[in-house]
Amino acid sequence: MDFLNKAFAQVVDLFRSMTPGARLTAGLLLIVVVVSLGYLFTHDMSGPGGDLMHGVPISASQLPAMEAAFGKAKLSGYKIDGTQIRVPHGQEAVYMAALADSKALPADFSTVMDEESNNSSFFETEKDREQRRKNTKEKKLGLVISVMNGIERATVIYDSDTKGGLNREKTFKASVAVKPIGSDQLDADKVFNIRHFVAGAIAGLKPEDVTVSDLNGRSWSGNSENDGGGDDNLYVSLKRTYERDLKAKILNALSYISNVTVEPTVALDTNKNSREHIVKHDSKTTTVRESNQSTSRSQDSAGTSGRPGYAGQQPPNTAAALGPNSAGGSKEEEEQTKNEIVSLPSGSETEIEKVGLTPKSAKVSIGIPVSYFKSVWQQRNPAKDGKEQKVPDQAALDQIRTEVTEMVRKHVAPLLPQTEGVADLTEFVTVSAFQDIPGKEIPAPGAAQTVLAWLGEYWSMLGMIGVAVMSLLMLRSLVRSAPPMPETHAMPKIANTAVNEEQAPESAAPTASRLRRFTSGPSLLDELSEMVKEDPDTAANILRGWISSTSS
Repeated sequence: MDFLNKAFAQVVDLFRSMTPGARLTAGLLLIVVVVSLGYLFTHDMSGPGGDLMHGVPISASQLPAMEAAFGKAKLSGYKIDGTQIRVPHGQEAVYMAALADSKALPADFSTVMDEESNNSSFFETEKDREQRRKNTKEKKLGLVISVMNGIERATVIYDSDTKGGLNREKTFKASVAVKPIGSDQLDADKVFNIRHFVAGAIAGLKPEDVTVSDLNGRSWSGNSENDGGGDDNLYVSLKRTYERDLKAKILNALSYISNVTVEPTVALDTNKNSREHIVKHDSKTTTVRESNQSTSRSQDSAGTSGRPGYAGQQPPNTAAALGPNSAGGSKEEEEQTKNEIVSLPSGSETEIEKVGLTPKSAKVSIGIPVSYFKSVWQQRNPAKDGKEQKVPDQAALDQIRTEVTEMVRKHVAPLLPQTEGVADLTEFVTVSAFQDIPGKEIPAPGAAQTVLAWLGEYWSMLGMIGVAVMSLLMLRSLVRSAPPMPETHAMPKIANTAVNEEQAPESAAPTASRLRRFTSGPSLLDELSEMVKEDPDTAANILRGWISSTSS
């Protein structure tokens, strides 16, 4: 505390010694320094740095409403950096409040549900409630599609209709308007995912009843046969699907070659479904059935039976009259044998059922940059220590090109679909070389541009620091220019010169006055001891003069 008191006393004495104009100037400079330092510590002068949404990307469709909210709140310290909004540190709450007041916060699922619950009313009808639920579901579906990869925004609209009749069947139709990022266009896979997502979220809706409109390109109408392809022609859509899959496989297999190009062409079987029945016969026959059948018949013939008429109908005890040929009869026997053999020609019978619209054959064209051949040659012929890398001649490049081409053809051929009647699939692989022209390198910014950009971003901070430094320098110069305070307790500085015996009486009066000043100090002994240590001769002369003045 004693140090602070002494420092404060010195400042007060210095301030009292200044003129009124110097006092006013020093006070103003001190205020400028304090204000400048406070502004530097309480404000971020290095420009926007904090992400307002903490990593959540903001779509381009949401930026106009957010910028309007900032303008309404008179906030201009933000900076748009891609899909992020950067604001000064410590002011995130102010910017979020501005967005909330203007209802410009990015919508999420909880926001949509909150809006639905807040808009409900006890007096609304069932029809109004159903319409509100429908609108909420459409918003939710649009939000989900908007966060899909490569999609900027999406809008979903669906409607239902009840057919007449006893069944009163309810049908649904839906339309999805999608804006991809930039100028990109939707591919078949993304359309497939969107249609199935919307159909799965709405009960009774079929994927073929969902129409997807690409705002950067074409519309994809619903088609039950074309659910996965996206084109109205089933053959074309499946052809593109097979070509896309084959291209991905080949690119993956040739990923070790930089800037390689792959373009496959797939031919499909034009029949949807086919059934083939094949029967093959052999010259040899095969016994199917063999049967034997024998038949024997015998017949005995007796004599005359009796007289016809009334005589033959007499009672048994009546004597019979014998006629001619009554002695005996005849006997007949017959035997038949039948053999039957059934045989068919030998052979085989085959029935084949094929699924159509499958790859029948495929051809692929592969392009390899010439720079790759140079890289292979340089890897095989590295530069020796301290020597410059050699440049290959055309003959060496042609040799490497032949080797690489043959290797690529053998590497890609197994990925192609098997073609009937073709044993070597390498004939369907075409490899060519193209001259890759490197693009112009973007020149790095020069020192002057870097300095100007840095100054443009930090000029406000540098200006405030400059004002504070200049104020301190001016305050320092004012302090130094103030007149010195009279010394009341300091020991006078006495020249280090020898005082002769004759000069002692002349200097007795000033010496006595200095000694009288010593008596007002806190400790005369300490001051004399210090003087003796610094200049013993002068101290001795002072003592002689003091003794002589007191004795007289």
